[in-house]
Amino acid sequence: MWSVQNLLLLLCTTLNWMRSSEGLIHVFGYEGRDVRVYCPYSQGYETHQKYLCKNLCGYWDYLITSSEKNKTKYSIYDDEKTKVFTVIISDVRVDDAGKYWCGVTILGKDLYTEVKLEVQPVYQHQSSTVRTIIAATSPVSEDLTEAPSWVSSTAGLIHVFGYEGRDVRISCPYSQGYEDHVKYLCKNRCGYSDYLIKSSEKNKTKYSIYDDERTRVFTVIISELRFDDAGKYWCGVTVLGRDLYTEVKLEVQPEKEEHNAGREKKLEDLPAHSTTAVYQHQNSTMRTIIAATSPVSEELTEAAPSWVSSVEGLIHVFGYEGRDVRISCPYDRGFEDHEKYLCNNDCGYSDVLVRTTQKTKTRYFIHDDKTRRVFTVTISDLHLKDAGKYLCGVTRLGKDPFTEVKLELKPDRCCNTLNKIHGDEEGSVSISCPYEPQCQNNFKFFCRGNHPSTCLQQAVITSKNRQRGRFRLMDDRKSRKFVVTISNLTLNDSGLYLCGVQRNSSLDVFSAVQLEVKERCCVKTINIRGVVGKPVTFQCRYPPQHNNGTMLLCKGDLANNCKDMMDQSRFTLTNASPNSLSVTITKLEAGDGGTYWCRSGPESSVGNYTHIHLSVADEAHHALLALPAVLLLLVIIVLVLVYKKKYHKK
Repeated sequence: MWSVQNLLLLLCTTLNWMRSSEGLIHVFGYEGRDVRVYCPYSQGYETHQKYLCKNLCGYWDYLITSSEKNKTKYSIYDDEKTKVFTVIISDVRVDDAGKYWCGVTILGKDLYTEVKLEVQPVYQHQSSTVRTIIAATSPVSEDLTEAPSWVSSTAGLIHVFGYEGRDVRISCPYSQGYEDHVKYLCKNRCGYSDYLIKSSEKNKTKYSIYDDERTRVFTVIISELRFDDAGKYWCGVTVLGRDLYTEVKLEVQPEKEEHNAGREKKLEDLPAHSTTAVYQHQNSTMRTIIAATSPVSEELTEAAPSWVSSVEGLIHVFGYEGRDVRISCPYDRGFEDHEKYLCNNDCGYSDVLVRTTQKTKTRYFIHDDKTRRVFTVTISDLHLKDAGKYLCGVTRLGKDPFTEVKLELKPDRCCNTLNKIHGDEEGSVSISCPYEPQCQNNFKFFCRGNHPSTCLQQAVITSKNRQRGRFRLMDDRKSRKFVVTISNLTLNDSGLYLCGVQRNSSLDVFSAVQLEVKERCCVKTINIRGVVGKPVTFQCRYPPQHNNGTMLLCKGDLANNCKDMMDQSRFTLTNASPNSLSVTITKLEAGDGGTYWCRSGPESSVGNYTHIHLSVADEAHHALLALPAVLLLLVIIVLVLVYKKKYHKK
């Protein structure tokens, strides 16, 4: 059942309520298989509803939302820690191809990212763990007529490349409906002695098999390859009548030729890689943007190490000196168990910074999220010299796939110019923060301090939450500035502040403000002592220009929030002189002690208060306070008498 909130949300779609696109995500899938759509979102939207819709996102175009239970064809999972929600579309059909939208529900206009899904026939399946090329065979070639007579027909041709002494994986896709059938790998003409391993058997020393029924791909691993392992194999699925099979051609090369063979091929000659074309990831101290590069640019081709296969895209990462930065590297299905690494320069042996197979180093930490197929490298305590080019790599036989990373760093301070603002204690102040025209719809925030890297996390007010205690934010888009008002200023409010505007393609933009709060007190501050039952009189001085103003006496810790004492019968105020006010309190009580404020003139005037602190003691306590003075006087008298007596004798 749809809630009222969801119905209202969908009703708004007819009014063109969606905001500008966050990017374009290309997703490639195979008919009859599952496909995952990864939808990143910005910080602050973790608890918001997410959804996937199609076409114009009308009422019937909504496929699934994060507030619903998973459906037969669609399922959704929101990883709030990484700020990426994932939608799985099962049993993809050719007519599922087209335009989709990843959406995040917010008040006003939702955020969305456009998704383009392309679906290809299953015979174009490409293994993600080995170099695999499946070529359709229609009509069947003469070579394939050598297939065993009891199999039904060839499903394609798989080329697999491996190296002597290493392991190789053969991934064999099969159609829906055969999940529970026995799978096997055999050689030659698949006679009784040609069977190498079946899914119904335990793994052997040289051969092991794993059937992923969810993706409908079974994988056979051949360990410690030898030259005589090269040749023709068959991936088979047992069915009544004639089995289904796929031909596999395995080529084995010497280990020493691994890198040399890689250098002979150009990146453009390798098979196109099916992956997400645009992937955006953001955390609190940096922003990452992966942009697809298809075809491969000349610059990336020349810069790529000779032994990697092809560039997956370009990742821009932005960070601050002295802080940490996270580099998120997505990879394709099938590489979950492969080693991942981050390297720089030419990715020589000494250029590898961290691997998933080694212990974390002092400044580098790596984590592989196999569920999302994203491994993340954290670089701590950044230095400006860390800026430059890096490569995210996945180890595999042949040439490793990699993604280029460009890391840009800035000092964690702002700015060359300061906007100086002055305010008065207990008053208010308005701070204007201008921004560029293209940032009108961007997220704004305001923080204290001079560290851009942590400003958003420590923001005292944002454009999403515009009223917070003494702080209020108003966005004037017409004049392209947002204004932050701070009320009831205190002396502790003095200091540096940053105005921040979030940007989707680079580091956030900041401007700095220096706020100075002046003390709103006083012409004079005096301390008065009194005794219970006795009267006390004190003078309130004020500037001559206020001598015709309204007289006021109040009690309380703050001048603008104190109790009026003028209506108390024991309190009297008289003009003692042109610039002073005399206050007399008769018959003091213990409760009369505390802080008083007296003033003559308008309440908004600054500096015309007199601050009085009155302490009241009882007579016994007063006598005790006077006792030291009496004793001191007696000591002085005794000393004088002794001195006179001695002087008289002389």
